[in-house]
Amino acid sequence: MTQVYVTTEARPVTSIWAPLRRPVFRALWCASVVSSVGLWMQDIAQSWLITSLAPSPVMVSLVQTATYLPFFLLAIPAGAIADLVDRRVVLLTTILWIFLAVVGLGLLTITGSMTAWLLIVLIFVSGLGSAMNSPAWNSLTPELVPKSELESAVALGGAGFNCARGIGAALGGLLVYKLGAGWVLLINAMLMSLMWTAIFRWKREPVVNEVPERVMGAMRAGIRYVRHAKPLRHVLMRTGAFVFSASCLWALLPLLARQVMSLDSTQYGLIISMFGIGTLSGATVLPKFRTKVSLDVLAASGTALFAAGMASMALFNSFYIALASMLIAGMGWIFACNAINSAMLMASPSWVRARSVAMYLLVFQGGLAFGSLCWGFVAQRSTMQYAMLGASAGLLVSLAVGLKYKLTAVEKLDMRLSGPWPKVETTVIPHPDHGPVLITIEYRVDQDAVQEFFDAIGPLEKNRRRNGAFQWHLFIDLAEPGVYVESYFVDTWAEHLRLRERATLDDITVEKRVYACHKGDVEPRQKHMVTERRRKKPKE
Repeated sequence: MTQVYVTTEARPVTSIWAPLRRPVFRALWCASVVSSVGLWMQDIAQSWLITSLAPSPVMVSLVQTATYLPFFLLAIPAGAIADLVDRRVVLLTTILWIFLAVVGLGLLTITGSMTAWLLIVLIFVSGLGSAMNSPAWNSLTPELVPKSELESAVALGGAGFNCARGIGAALGGLLVYKLGAGWVLLINAMLMSLMWTAIFRWKREPVVNEVPERVMGAMRAGIRYVRHAKPLRHVLMRTGAFVFSASCLWALLPLLARQVMSLDSTQYGLIISMFGIGTLSGATVLPKFRTKVSLDVLAASGTALFAAGMASMALFNSFYIALASMLIAGMGWIFACNAINSAMLMASPSWVRARSVAMYLLVFQGGLAFGSLCWGFVAQRSTMQYAMLGASAGLLVSLAVGLKYKLTAVEKLDMRLSGPWPKVETTVIPHPDHGPVLITIEYRVDQDAVQEFFDAIGPLEKNRRRNGAFQWHLFIDLAEPGVYVESYFVDTWAEHLRLRERATLDDITVEKRVYACHKGDVEPRQKHMVTERRRKKPKE
């Protein structure tokens, strides 16, 4: 039995519909739902098309791999670009890229020129645009709604996306049957243009970076942040454990429906629709459920429900049981994904949010791509039913991961930026690229406060490293007991200035605990030193 943690503190009940009172969120959410209907119509069309062109478990699972592999390849640079460039520009450019790829898919299918491998290649090309789009899109929510409505906005986004899955799947299955896959793809392109228009009309407030970053430096900063941010590492571990096994359902469902259940495209679309109804039902009860349970309980409940739905789908090859199974799986999906998504956003400050989302997408979509291929091979060697039962068992085993990698800690974080620190007073103004920079801070601690000081400075070290410091050390003055010197390096002077801009309210709280141990009315003494550049001797 998985041990879970239930919080006792009361949480305000925020209606899932509350974020829709905000005009910008409402406009983008509505456009996203309409565009997502077209996306799921496309998913039905290309899934059904591949079962006609190459009806083998491996080839069918390759569709999922081609869809999600670009996320694995481009997530980190996409996240860095989304944090450095105006996200509105990124979204407009990437949607145009996807639009052109989908139009190409539709025209080649209508003219009868499509082959199995060409379909997979074009899905991969479309996926490149989606991979560049996702970090920018998924990091927008915290700037559109206040923190009190964040979980409702995430749930509403997930519900809208999966409700669109239900509508799009049912409509897509019917239109594939009536018109053919090619025309469905072109209809999706038309709906995608509505999303482009909504973003074009959005007048986003420009974000000015006082100390601009380069893309490579931003990528390194994002990786470093996640590496030293324990709550985010927990989110990524939970994501990978869930998604790898959950990917089996999406990889094998089209072939299971066609070959084992002998369904047509309309019935297959109805099955997917029930998943969307399940997610909407789950999202409706989610705010009230969250007043009683922690994020860990929510994630565990969702994982168990999804496993139950997938297992019943494999055991009973019945259309009507499949409808009920997908309803249960949909509720499980929205519970698990909402817990993970909310934890990821809560643990990410604005300056690195798109890069955190990118790392999340790297694990999520990479897990879908790799997991789909693995379960496809398992199905090829055994049967699709055994593969899905194995994946269901894998989901239940993954619940053990939650015992070690908990999500609950993020609920106490306050990742709002504290505002820039006071400027460093220097006689010499270094060039931004000069470095490394050495920072030392001298503390004077009474003997009875030493243990409290050590307890407080441990979290401070993690925060320093997370925001850009390296070679962090704490020294004791051998000549004067009670004097401690904290020292660390930062790559360049510009990076040091960025570090000072990145402090969150949670960082300030941690730093205040350390400063409270310092005796005297004067703050700890700080020094900032930059590596001296040797000057060439003038020629005589």
